[in-house]
Amino acid sequence: MLRRALFQHFILAQRLSEGFRRRFSPLGHLLLFILLAAGVFGFNTRAAATYQLFTLLCALFGLAWLWSRLGRRAPIALEAERRLPRYATVGTALRYELILHNTGKRSQRGLSLRDTLAMSWPDWAEFAAAVDPADAGRNAFDRYVGFPRWQWLMRTRRGASLEEQALPELPPGQRVTVTLELMPLRRGRLQFAELCLYRPEPFGLIRTRHCLALPQTCCVLPRRYPMAALPPVAGRAYQRGGVALSNTVGDSEEFMALREYRHGDALRNIHWRSSAKFGRWLVKEFQEEYFVRRALVLDTFCPPRRADDLEAAISTAASLAALESPGDGLLDLMFVERQAHCFTAGRGVAQTSALLEVLAGVQAGSTGDFTVLAHSVLRRVATLSSVVLVLLDWDRPRRELCESLASHGLPVTVLLVDETPPAPPPSPALSLRHIRPSHLAEALLI
Repeated sequence: MLRRALFQHFILAQRLSEGFRRRFSPLGHLLLFILLAAGVFGFNTRAAATYQLFTLLCALFGLAWLWSRLGRRAPIALEAERRLPRYATVGTALRYELILHNTGKRSQRGLSLRDTLAMSWPDWAEFAAAVDPADAGRNAFDRYVGFPRWQWLMRTRRGASLEEQALPELPPGQRVTVTLELMPLRRGRLQFAELCLYRPEPFGLIRTRHCLALPQTCCVLPRRYPMAALPPVAGRAYQRGGVALSNTVGDSEEFMALREYRHGDALRNIHWRSSAKFGRWLVKEFQEEYFVRRALVLDTFCPPRRADDLEAAISTAASLAALESPGDGLLDLMFVERQAHCFTAGRGVAQTSALLEVLAGVQAGSTGDFTVLAHSVLRRVATLSSVVLVLLDWDRPRRELCESLASHGLPVTVLLVDETPPAPPPSPALSLRHIRPSHLAEALLI
């Protein structure tokens, strides 16, 4: 009950902190601190003269507040355009441009801006279930109260850190391009909400905020690493998707020869020019087409305390997807969230960037167990040329899936993302690479 009551005060403290930071300039923060100190030490007017400083600062802040209130009635005549790239990457600074157009008749001086991201407050259930990786190194009081975990959760939900930036003078009718930089903290969608412009009053203590609605999104892709090449695919598999699937990939049935018409042949296969030339019905004969289809299976079943391991597994899958470059073949990405999913990339279907966008939004599996993913993979085994599995554990259901795939004659590569080595050791028939999340970049190069 006490922790839940404290949680309600976290929201209030966050709002007060952000409002205080937005409202006062750095000089205002300093003088406000001096004002409070002067009020404490100058309480006894007979023993100290600091009350005079307190009175002076109170008058100064009163004038600054009045001026800022009057300034709010004069909106800033600016138009803004944000030029965002389509993708960003976790942990890599993203630079983008803002174009500001002064549509008024006066120059704008002393402005600063801050780009803001849309954010909603977490509820108690989400806060209680959140696992901060740094909690293990904190003292018992911080772990019980949870305010550092609250701060971590808010940063994660926001998705990126953005700093306030001062603007140059904006002459009337002119356009100015400003380069901003942000650091993505998580994968997924960054939802930009509005652009906040701050204008100080003449004393430079209190600022007036003007917001321009500028909604926009940017997809933050998982971090990718260079990695060693996987074993080559041994051969191609016949695709039972029919002519439609083959046409989509670009490998439609190949024309072989002309032959006599047989009862039941489709009319669309009649070669009309040759039939008219020879005076009898002739039809086109085709050969079924085979092409490479590789499966990338991502294990998403893990407890909340292993959230970092899941992120390492997703980064591993993203590195594989970027490495594969299906070309003339297909690459199937399979995973489970609330249900089993299969997304395909390859020529004529989708680009590899589409798989990376999917991986940017993958969450931990919340329905069923690993057998749901195993059944989804085994249903497609007849169309596959090889399988790469990114696993988070080496228990019995995962070993059985690997053995079942190997029994179908498929080349199987297992990437086990876990700090502890696999136990029991895998059979020699399986190609297994142990990847420690704490040394992810080094492990993927081996």
